[in-house]
Amino acid sequence: MNINQLVEKFEAQSIAGGDFNHRNHLRVAWYYLNHYSITAARERVHQGLIKLTKVLGAEEKYHRTMTDFFIDYLLQVKWYLNTDTWDDVEARCDFLLKDARALIRIYYSESVIVSEQARKEYVEPDRLPLDRATLQLQPEEYPVYDLQFHDSPIIVSMPHHGQFIPHDVIRQMLPTAYDSADTDWYLTDLYGFLDEMKITRINANYSRYLVDLNRDKSGEVLYAGADNTELCPSSNFEREPLYAEDNLPDSEEISRRIAHYWQPYHDRLQSLIERTKEHFGFCLLFEAHTIQSHVPRFFEGRLPDFNFGTNNGATVNTAITQLLEDFDTQEYSKIINGRFKGGYITRHYADPDNQVYCLQLELSQITYLNEQLRVFDQAKAQKVQVVIRQLMEKLLVDLHK
Repeated sequence: MNINQLVEKFEAQSIAGGDFNHRNHLRVAWYYLNHYSITAARERVHQGLIKLTKVLGAEEKYHRTMTDFFIDYLLQVKWYLNTDTWDDVEARCDFLLKDARALIRIYYSESVIVSEQARKEYVEPDRLPLDRATLQLQPEEYPVYDLQFHDSPIIVSMPHHGQFIPHDVIRQMLPTAYDSADTDWYLTDLYGFLDEMKITRINANYSRYLVDLNRDKSGEVLYAGADNTELCPSSNFEREPLYAEDNLPDSEEISRRIAHYWQPYHDRLQSLIERTKEHFGFCLLFEAHTIQSHVPRFFEGRLPDFNFGTNNGATVNTAITQLLEDFDTQEYSKIINGRFKGGYITRHYADPDNQVYCLQLELSQITYLNEQLRVFDQAKAQKVQVVIRQLMEKLLVDLHK
């Protein structure tokens, strides 16, 4: 039966016990999450289950904590996949659908989840909190990066796109790390037109809280005299600590993170640049970033919408410099080499004398997000995507002149 028919039967308590399996539990919860607030959705699921299990004579099967966990998990999935379509959940969430027992044991110990207290009332996870940094869609570790390769002179790099933190690391961190608040949210959605334009994209999967791919692995400061976050940040943008003072990553742990997470991204980026330069004779590395519109730690007031960085012109040629000056961002404000002049990647890989150009765009998140919830705003995004795509089109034309 389709999801609407399923919900109708659920609400009428007319669904047979054998038909209301784990998958259909999840489908009902998914429907409510997409039609009601989280509070209302949670209440509808719980009240419906209480009534249904009573009708079926299976009241002992109602489990408050498991029900809440899977509602919360689906909400995280909804945010991460940026979707309201159940088919997307089916396609990406095998772990949830096929081995829910193993999944819930990541977050709860056996003794807690089978306890009578957990059955009757909600109990917080005792092994690992469920949040954006700890969401696990599959039993295996996430790859360091995802790559969508096309035969293009432009490479779009997204080093701060990742939200995940390995569970062995996050257990050493404070709760301020759990929501990966300083992520460059939804970049692959915002730049979803890249495949259509046949432009290569590489994006990180792990949070900058683990290791910042846009910092020199030597630890050298990026902006001299300014407030900087470290290679392995010790605090978030609000200056809240990510670790207890006696539990900061030591040099051995930092070296491990460099080897396992920083180096593979940079090795692949270097190989992409070399291949592109060899094939086309030139290459443009476009660093795609976003940041909250107000971050007092780094700048006063509201950030301009489009912040272009070329290290004061040192990472591009005169043609690209002129293009950026002339480019019309329409209703959006812009600045070139303001607070953001281009990070480590932009500066490190640029070699304009050999036709390797690097450009950073730091876009204000107010242009495409609900900033309070850090979720994608489709209406906002569609408008700003038009401008970003026009920029890409102009850059392609300029590079081929």
